[in-house]
Amino acid sequence: MTAQIGSTRSRDRYPSESVAFAATWLVVGLISFLGLTNIFERRVDTGGPVAVVAAAIVVFVGTVLALAQYALAHNYIGPRLRIAGWVAIPLGIVNIPLSETWETCCISVAVAATLVRGRWAGLAIGGVFALVTAATVYADRDDELEAFGILLGTVGLAVVLIAFSELARSLIALHASREEVARLQVDAERHRISRDLHDVIGRTLVTALLRNQAAIQLFTVDPERAREQLDHVHQVLSAGQADLRRLTTGPILADLASELATVEAMCARLDIVCHAEVEPPEDENVDRVFAAIVREASTNMLKHAHPRRCSVRVAVESASHILEFTNDGITRDVAERIGVSGTGITDLTGQVARIGGQLTAECSTDGEFVVLARIPLSKGE
Repeated sequence: MTAQIGSTRSRDRYPSESVAFAATWLVVGLISFLGLTNIFERRVDTGGPVAVVAAAIVVFVGTVLALAQYALAHNYIGPRLRIAGWVAIPLGIVNIPLSETWETCCISVAVAATLVRGRWAGLAIGGVFALVTAATVYADRDDELEAFGILLGTVGLAVVLIAFSELARSLIALHASREEVARLQVDAERHRISRDLHDVIGRTLVTALLRNQAAIQLFTVDPERAREQLDHVHQVLSAGQADLRRLTTGPILADLASELATVEAMCARLDIVCHAEVEPPEDENVDRVFAAIVREASTNMLKHAHPRRCSVRVAVESASHILEFTNDGITRDVAERIGVSGTGITDLTGQVARIGGQLTAECSTDGEFVVLARIPLSKGE
């Protein structure tokens, strides 16, 4: 099972969240480089101290966004980082009138989108963008076309940065969900093995126990028949040992026809009258579930009842597949206990429900235990 999961991963590999981080930091680095270049070119006009402050703002705002994106992707932004983010937002906007460096405005919008989640996100992003618009229009009030172009660039880069942040979060969530699916597949395989052990080995041991009891009772009366019973015990245990070996290599569940043949042979050996009226279903899923029901019902019959007869009916009625397994020789209190708390019946009820059907297990008015499964026909059928 582990090898199967590993091969699935190698065939269907998704990129790591580091791709989104690298893309974001590349864009932030490019924006910061353009901003620092602009500040360096205008240092004569703005003055040395203002240029140093503007350059420090560019580095600070870019660093805060990179850290905030990484923290958001891992679903935790600490209080210190949150405070730094709220400080970086106005600083990135102030850089426009301070040094005519508009590049940090898009980072301010992206930081706001990182810090505020949920229903207030739109309001926070819109508020920050309104401040960016006001600062841009004020700084370029003499050239409205340039101000409009700056706003378009701010929107585009902010959207790119926000998208990369969400991509990183999605990739982390995707890898986490794939790990969870892998664990669920392992759990399902363990459950399958447990169920097959309960059904196959349980039935084998019950059958061998009954045959052994018969041999003990016949040993002093009819040694030849006792020896015959012991031979049957050997055959049953050998078959159980083979089933156990197959169980470790894959699903052991046989089809409905094989399970019915096993039940009929078992009933013939134990002098139980078995009547089967079967119309095999064409749907493989239905056939598999019906086989499991027959196996569990026959095991319960041997374990909890002293049957003289049993019957199996499989048919199509009222646009549904019907399986009815009936046996006598069981008391009502035992029947109720099996139907309510039996692990095998509970598991089968879940299997039938998963393909849209219903299963009941109860004692009828004439003292027979009836397991009834009803599964709707598929569209193809």
